[in-house]
Amino acid sequence: MIDRAAGTALAPAHRAPSGAPDAKRVRALRRTSQQSQRDFTTLLDVLARPGRIRRLTVPDAAPAAAVAACGLIDVEVPVHVLTGPDPDSAAWAEAVYAATGAPRAELSGARTLIALRPLTPEDIAALNRGTPLDPETGARVFAQVEALGGQGPDDTALALTGPGVPEDTERRLAVRGLTAETVAALAAANAAFPCGIDVFLVAADGSVAGLPRTTRVRRPGEA
Repeated sequence: MIDRAAGTALAPAHRAPSGAPDAKRVRALRRTSQQSQRDFTTLLDVLARPGRIRRLTVPDAAPAAAVAACGLIDVEVPVHVLTGPDPDSAAWAEAVYAATGAPRAELSGARTLIALRPLTPEDIAALNRGTPLDPETGARVFAQVEALGGQGPDDTALALTGPGVPEDTERRLAVRGLTAETVAALAAANAAFPCGIDVFLVAADGSVAGLPRTTRVRRPGEA
């Protein structure tokens, strides 16, 4: 049975450029306590039910993955922002640090990763997965993707099984902006539970889906 649900350029991600972060961007990312609570409830739900798609409220022009992360980031949790080659991406990265007050970290030392450009297998391999005694130190990833739940030729289809998916079924999720190679890297990163990483896939329209480390992620038809 199939349960169908409905995707380093390190540039100045760890060095502040000259000048203060753009105040409008910072305001767009700062969440009120009420907004943070709504975000938390939504993100907890999608992590508990892998592959289900819900919607976050995202300000116009703000990267949805950054908005989702900023409501949850603790000021003591090291953060790394993956940026693309465009200056706009780097400017949003600086706004994340200013909005949250979180310490900057290299990719391998981050407890929270915000990917403003497509994740690569190399990104996944570099992330901290925690240890059997401290699995909670494994990274939490907020990955910007193009779309969730589509049926286009550029979508990557995922088959999900495990806790949160009805027994003896698999849940299907289509993601645009996540390559098959990155999916394989994610599966490898989560192969030694309780170590691993938890991933939120966030589309520009605020659609979000969760892939916790307890979920087996594969392409349809793979063993």
